[in-house]
Amino acid sequence: MKIYLVGGAVRDKLLGVTPKERDWVVVGSNQEELLKLGYKQVGKQFPVFLHPKTSEEYALARVERKIGKGHKAFEFNTNEKVSLEEDLKRRDLTINAIAQDEKGKLIDPFNGISDIENRIFRHVSDAFLEDPLRVFRVARFYATLKEYEFKIHDSTVETMKKIVESGEIDFLSKERLWGELSEAFNSKNPWMFFQALIDINFSKFYCPELTNDENLKNKVLYFSKKGIDKNIFLSICGFSVDLIELFGFPKRILDLYFLFNEFSPKFIILDMNAREILNFLNEIDAFRRPEKLKTLMQQVEYFLEFHGKEEKERFEIFRSIYELISGKIEYGDLKKLKVEEIKNRVENTHLELIKLILNKKTN
Repeated sequence: MKIYLVGGAVRDKLLGVTPKERDWVVVGSNQEELLKLGYKQVGKQFPVFLHPKTSEEYALARVERKIGKGHKAFEFNTNEKVSLEEDLKRRDLTINAIAQDEKGKLIDPFNGISDIENRIFRHVSDAFLEDPLRVFRVARFYATLKEYEFKIHDSTVETMKKIVESGEIDFLSKERLWGELSEAFNSKNPWMFFQALIDINFSKFYCPELTNDENLKNKVLYFSKKGIDKNIFLSICGFSVDLIELFGFPKRILDLYFLFNEFSPKFIILDMNAREILNFLNEIDAFRRPEKLKTLMQQVEYFLEFHGKEEKERFEIFRSIYELISGKIEYGDLKKLKVEEIKNRVENTHLELIKLILNKKTN
């Protein structure tokens, strides 16, 4: 049995980056032997094991054969005779197909070290064509490693185009697509994820807005430099519902997306009198959920900043309101009041508090 460090950890070390995690491949072993050594099996389709002390992932060397559509339709062979080179050959990019043995020696059968030095993303073999998710993995690497000025090799661009034209992308799960886009938006250059997809005609078939909406590009480029919370960032870019559905945006971002799209126009044009402000606050349920108001203010402020506009006084008033409703509001003794009387008391209390804030800001 031989164990090798593989994939991103080796690539990152060669780039001078501290690896976030380490993955290992085990050659010349089997499921029974690893279980006897105390490894815990977690993989279902193919055996992946957790180290008994480090909990790092160890996978048996494998080869695979495509038997259907999409990302998961593969048959795996983890026979003890599968070699390290055979395992590396099934990987996506040459820069991810480098192994390191226990003595630190690098095994590089597909010239990944050279591609790292020359900053090239190049697919390892024709096996790349069999997994449509690799289109988005390359796009994600294009974003996350942009600071190293990597380029996608022409041959890999053509291969990615073939995958798009094949229709195989239709069989990918939204969860997988979201995972790749989400990782790209953790980087400093998320637009490069979309740029890679534009370059292989993905946008032509699936997301025309990526090429047709210059404002969308400008927003992503602008907001990526502001250090915005990722969820808020994704909610204010102006993505279409079709793109959001395609990439399977999770509910936490959908909620922010619809909050912004429904209420930001109202916030911007709202008449700043106590009654109109109260109606608006009630509409977004701000008294029960003041964090919604805080989030909306963040969204609108970034949006206006992008457009070179400022509403200083409006935001000062709403920040004061937020501070007020985030604390405890005194309504007096409500025990003897009827339901309708309680509603009126609460409504009038809120109205008077807003009037006080407006008076302070205007005096």
